[in-house]
Amino acid sequence: MRKTMETKMETIDLKGKDRMLIVGGTGGTGSWFARYFKDRGFSVTVWGPSRRVDVAERLGVEFAGDLLTEVAGSDVVVLSVPIKDTERVAEELAPRMKPGSLLMDFTSLKAGPMEAMVKWAPEGVEVLGTHPMFGPTIPTIRGQTVILVPAEGRCGTWLSPMEEIFRRGGARVEVLGAEEHDRIMAVVQALTHFAYISIASALASLDFDVERSRRFMSPVYEIMIDFVGRILAQSPELYASIQENPEARRVRDAYIRECKRLSELADDGDIAGFQEAMRAAADHFGGGEEALARSDKLIGLWIENREGDRRGRSAPKAASVIRRASGGSASKAPRS
Repeated sequence: MRKTMETKMETIDLKGKDRMLIVGGTGGTGSWFARYFKDRGFSVTVWGPSRRVDVAERLGVEFAGDLLTEVAGSDVVVLSVPIKDTERVAEELAPRMKPGSLLMDFTSLKAGPMEAMVKWAPEGVEVLGTHPMFGPTIPTIRGQTVILVPAEGRCGTWLSPMEEIFRRGGARVEVLGAEEHDRIMAVVQALTHFAYISIASALASLDFDVERSRRFMSPVYEIMIDFVGRILAQSPELYASIQENPEARRVRDAYIRECKRLSELADDGDIAGFQEAMRAAADHFGGGEEALARSDKLIGLWIENREGDRRGRSAPKAASVIRRASGGSASKAPRS
């Protein structure tokens, strides 16, 4: 039985438009949302290139025997496919959709996919880009962020009900344009992942014994190492594709430039210059005291978790520690 923190499912009046197809619905994210939308009143059908009918059976939904026929009859078609495939799949499937229906995607980038969906969806088909800021290991949407990107002039009917479906599940919903979304994600995702992966690459180039170093770690260091490991444990294909964000190169260049500048200050023994650089960054960052309070709480819970493990008693899992510290749910970076 699927474990969930949601005890009551709230449905919304879909006015008879409840037939949903999730393309890629046998994958991790697609399966998660197949359950989510099924619980909220949609008649969900999934399709995947591996033809995993067993996954559909386990989810309690239908598997599309004829993909194109299912596209033509669906009220909502969701593209839950790799970023590199989204535009091609939109070109192949969107033209077959019926007037009044909705085309969605779950990709981490929006400019390219949105342009393709708008281009290939027939007149009368609405387009709503969607970016869940969490991955399929998360048990509930409560406390998570979902970003919606409605196509200008082409999402007048479906935006409000979809927003309501996510909000009723407990999600925080933000509505952005495609370009603004990609600018923000270039930092929130691409830069964050790049920094963590670069730390891991540096440790590898140094042939540094990470496991042995845990004996000497402060809680802050070990939490950071665990977050690096969290990224490394996931799909390299996904994380590489996120770096294809058209805004990411500018952000990476700024990061590398600042790393070099700080390194030169340290190499030159310019302690005053390094201090000034840190102060300037802190002034721009803001909220330092609040960040200290939140991270102190996280560190306290992490220590409680570690000491519980050492005593052999049941202790909260890492995700639970993060969730308790933040007052919400732990989140995977890319879908996460």
